[in-house]
Amino acid sequence: MGEGIKMANNKYGVLLLGGYRTHQENYALMFAADPRCQLIACSDELDAPTDRVELNMQLADELNLPYITDLDQALALTDVNIVSLCVEMERRGIIGKKCAQAGKHLYLDKPLALTVTDAELIVQAVQSSGVTSQMFSNVYCPWAQLAKKAIESGEIGQLRAMHCDVVFAKGHPGTAPVGRKRQEQSSRDKYTFIQAKPEMFDIGVYAVSIINWLSNKAVKTVSGVTANYFFEEHSKCNIEDFGVLMMSMEDDITATITGGRMGWMSHPKGGIQRLYLVGTQKTMVFDPYQSRLQICADEAPFQPPAPHPRDPMGMWKHTQDEVELLPKQSWIPTGDESWQNREFSAFIDAVEAGKEGEMHAALAAQSIAVITAGYQSAASGRTISID
Repeated sequence: MGEGIKMANNKYGVLLLGGYRTHQENYALMFAADPRCQLIACSDELDAPTDRVELNMQLADELNLPYITDLDQALALTDVNIVSLCVEMERRGIIGKKCAQAGKHLYLDKPLALTVTDAELIVQAVQSSGVTSQMFSNVYCPWAQLAKKAIESGEIGQLRAMHCDVVFAKGHPGTAPVGRKRQEQSSRDKYTFIQAKPEMFDIGVYAVSIINWLSNKAVKTVSGVTANYFFEEHSKCNIEDFGVLMMSMEDDITATITGGRMGWMSHPKGGIQRLYLVGTQKTMVFDPYQSRLQICADEAPFQPPAPHPRDPMGMWKHTQDEVELLPKQSWIPTGDESWQNREFSAFIDAVEAGKEGEMHAALAAQSIAVITAGYQSAASGRTISID
């Protein structure tokens, strides 16, 4: 599949697309930590936005990597085997297609793409090129892996219903306009804002992708509701800070999710991550904080950092380093928290084995179809069918 041949030093060469104020700040470090990989360069399209190029170059400088201004030239490098794709959502479809057609394995930021059409561009290019693809998700979290075992072993009986909450405890809430109800849009052509993101899309994708991965069943209908409960920043961008989806699926399975952002002080750690499985034999709940140490100590409690002017929602690593974000220490999970290492290691395993990643492009594209239908439902007040 694709260009699986390693470089002369027996490592996979990784090309980074996306820089500061993207998840590439984290992904690059994960690839660099894998002894089977070597970072080669950062790049983007020749006509990429000027401010984006500057942010890309800042990450390249931090990592001591060359910056190649022409993506076509970067993709032509024979020592590049993998592309880590973190360009803006509005450009992911075309660029993802180009990288796959160049025979490069794709590690894809979430969400996969802005539209169903863009997602399909990536899926078709991956399938026709035979490269390995994987989108970042929560499937390697211990609680997700335990849920998978509960379904596959038959412990819960036949799966009948699922619910997943993923709500981030970040940002400074309490500023959303009171008494003003925003009318949802059935589609959008802009996703990238400095101060906020559409959270049913950006965070809800974690929950929807878990539902798709666990059930392995097609979603038939979607009903959605969005709201602005917490942040003025989202209202000013005409996007939601919270959303709910209800899905009917094959085999008469029902699934619901919440996705959103609710503020730094709303949770003792990073936010709510919780999954409910309802089966014919048992109902089970999975939560990374079910098993934890609760710390009571003579130390100053967590205080939210000052809002960063270029990152008030606390989305990016380097901006939060600049405002000296301190860790929350009142809850200490007792479970294994190294799941992100497994996420990236599993992708390289898949490349070496010549097979698709666990959350491969085609599976990730199903989440885009579900969330798109959710916005259509929220805008119209109707249940939307998915073909």
